[in-house]
Amino acid sequence: MKSPIRVFSDLHLAHPGCRIESVEHLAPLFEGAGTVIFNGDTCEQRREDWADEGKAKLEALRELLERCGVEESIFLRGNHDPFISDTDHLELAEGRVLVTHGDAIFPHISPWSAKIWPLIPEIESIRAEYDSEKLATDLETVLECTHRCRNLNQDSGDEFDTTGPLAKLRSLLRIAWPPRRPFKILHTWATIPRDAHDFLARVRPSAQVMLFGHTHFPGTWKRDDRTAVNTGGFMSLMPARGVEISGGEIEVFAIEESDRSVHRGKILNRIEIPPSEAIAR
Repeated sequence: MKSPIRVFSDLHLAHPGCRIESVEHLAPLFEGAGTVIFNGDTCEQRREDWADEGKAKLEALRELLERCGVEESIFLRGNHDPFISDTDHLELAEGRVLVTHGDAIFPHISPWSAKIWPLIPEIESIRAEYDSEKLATDLETVLECTHRCRNLNQDSGDEFDTTGPLAKLRSLLRIAWPPRRPFKILHTWATIPRDAHDFLARVRPSAQVMLFGHTHFPGTWKRDDRTAVNTGGFMSLMPARGVEISGGEIEVFAIEESDRSVHRGKILNRIEIPPSEAIAR
């Protein structure tokens, strides 16, 4: 991969709740990058009524990357775009950095989703086909199982309304139903730092950093010489962040959004990538 490498996630192109009004507005994020990694949920592929637009916007994104001079673009699968590629993870810096969407952290993909709850028996049936030890510690097994569970029939729902008066309020009310859902969301956000670190320690104990998205809750959390970075997303009320990897250092930066531009903001965190032998086991 050509440096610098930039990582983004959860663009959700073609979703009604996506904040990116035009793919062209993303150009400032890509300028000067050698490689760009899209870490899942780049576009909508699951719902039939959004899929055509998702395909068109994905093609527009690929064309934009080429015009911006990006040498290589890599698309990892997420739960909203499970057909975008055959790749669920990358290991960078000789295995010291794991990049994956993040839905594999959760046994039930998206535990806050009311659309998932009726599918839990089917998910558990799939999980029962695997050796429990491998499902806990072997990354490839976990990702294979997760991808099978993604492909269960799901309806993304019409939770986001971006038109008319009080659009945000109507969207919030839809997200808050049924009543236990807000508590599930808050619980996920409260526990994701712990869950992400536990996941990395189990499936890639030699790695120092995990980059993920999925929960739309941005943050950088360090524990036991390992760091978990969530890049947020472009759909929820939470902001998106980006990552640049170059010269043995990771920069986590804010993303500033306006009506006509989406561009890089201030650096929020710097993470050194030490030699592999320096990582705590």
